[in-house]
Amino acid sequence: MQRQSSYAKDSGKLYLVPTPIGNLDDITIRAKKVLTNADYIAAEDTRTSGILLEKIGVHNRMLSFHKYNSKERAPELIKLMQDGVTIAEISDAGMPVISDPGYILVEDCIKHDIPVVPLPGPSAFATALIGSGFDAQPFTYYGFLPRKQSEQKPYFEEMNKAKATSIFYEAPHRLVKTLKNMAQVFPADRKIVAARELTKIHEEFIRGTVAELNSYFAKTKPRGEFVILVSANTEKPKQLAWPELIQLVNNVVKQGKSKKDAIKQIAKNYHVSKNELYDKYHQK
Repeated sequence: MQRQSSYAKDSGKLYLVPTPIGNLDDITIRAKKVLTNADYIAAEDTRTSGILLEKIGVHNRMLSFHKYNSKERAPELIKLMQDGVTIAEISDAGMPVISDPGYILVEDCIKHDIPVVPLPGPSAFATALIGSGFDAQPFTYYGFLPRKQSEQKPYFEEMNKAKATSIFYEAPHRLVKTLKNMAQVFPADRKIVAARELTKIHEEFIRGTVAELNSYFAKTKPRGEFVILVSANTEKPKQLAWPELIQLVNNVVKQGKSKKDAIKQIAKNYHVSKNELYDKYHQK
């Protein structure tokens, strides 16, 4: 077991600082203060982040930290923090660690007992979720999906069955193809939302069914970065007769489970009373 107090000692620390996903007014007072006072700012793209920092009035030294150099750079940053240096890690936009290599640095900090201080702030998928109109609890966030249809299909099959809202990111030049791939798995009337340009002047939520959004984007060129949200599967499992449920119990027992565990599993899967199924099974 490990306990960490973010403010327990004066040695080096890692601050995880969210940056605006569009609207610069979303930078917090605390985030700006941390970025100003840190010894270094570790950024995915120092050019992109340099423009952002200039606009919000932060002038500080930056180090590049991205997916292509993270494994080599992480030990260097760990050594700096062990020597008392404070580092603020930022993503190109939004939350560090979410769809960026920040988790590698966090993992190494934890291993070396270096305090990790996460700041709250902007996040594209959370912003899209609360504006989607879908149930926010529970939800599953997938980040960016693979590009190939064959690799996307298992994700869509999982989302199609999910009893939770599903969320993923997509680039505009891949959106049409991804929506077509979704149509191969989801029923045409499944509700989805495409949220684009969040917090920016052209922010938009396009709500409809899989079929409707496919039709819309076949005629309208996608612009901006997209967050795609898929509504939870609310279909109830098919109600089976008792003899069919008993047969399913027998099938599970043949796979090596005890009768008690098999009854519990089938009762849960088909939303029937465990006690009633137990009685019916032993009356057969």
